[in-house]
Amino acid sequence: MGKRIKKPVVRPDVAKNWLRRHESDGESAPRIAQADGYDVRTVRKYLNLLREEREVREAKQFVLRQAIEKHYVDLCSFAEGLKAQFQVDVPRGLPPTLSEDPMWRALREHMPRSPLWKDIDKCGELESRYDFQLDELKKQIRKKAEERTSLKFAEPAGKMGLAEGFVDAVIFHLMSLARNGHGFKCEYRTEKVPLCSWVYRGAFSLALMPDGEIDKIKGACDYLSEEAVSWTEYSTLSKIIQEFLRLRGGIRQELTKIILKRIVQGRCLYCPF
Repeated sequence: MGKRIKKPVVRPDVAKNWLRRHESDGESAPRIAQADGYDVRTVRKYLNLLREEREVREAKQFVLRQAIEKHYVDLCSFAEGLKAQFQVDVPRGLPPTLSEDPMWRALREHMPRSPLWKDIDKCGELESRYDFQLDELKKQIRKKAEERTSLKFAEPAGKMGLAEGFVDAVIFHLMSLARNGHGFKCEYRTEKVPLCSWVYRGAFSLALMPDGEIDKIKGACDYLSEEAVSWTEYSTLSKIIQEFLRLRGGIRQELTKIILKRIVQGRCLYCPF
């Protein structure tokens, strides 16, 4: 009995050529074996092996593609939530829960050089300045209102005198102007109660006064609404609001780009590849 000659190991390029010939050219396994001098069982073995490897590879690519798509969806959804935080008209920082979200870190790692992060930080810094300046402006309105009307703010609320709504009405007017609006255009109205009347402007209750003092309240509210525009307290507050609106516009624009592109360049800790 003759000694069996051991065939060399089938090289990868040879096996790939067999698969191409089999699938593209329709060449059968027996014909390939006969043409290349291999046992048909060997040819079939490698054809099956390459097909299995391809299926596994394609399955992995499919799973990876899905994971990447979902990752981008997560990033874009987070960007939408972040954008929603900047619909307000006055400076406000982000809630701590948002910056603790893992997607906050992910988006920052994807876009480390984006101006987005510095602008968001600046908005947080503006919040404390805004709150302080707003409080100073309210104090000034209260002081000037008492001087102008020779009346005091009622303590407790509901008693005869100026109401907190007087301050709120003037603030509402000034805030509208600071945001490039047209100010407070609502008419005054009164509501009669025993011995006196409530004076309103829009939804704001200005004062509870004897009927003879009503015009004084209206005049004081009109005067302070115009006069306060020249105050330092208002000027400083207006500049803070304008800076916030500028930053807000840039932040919303950058986030809109992320949302509409649907793909975020770069990588992060949570990227599936």
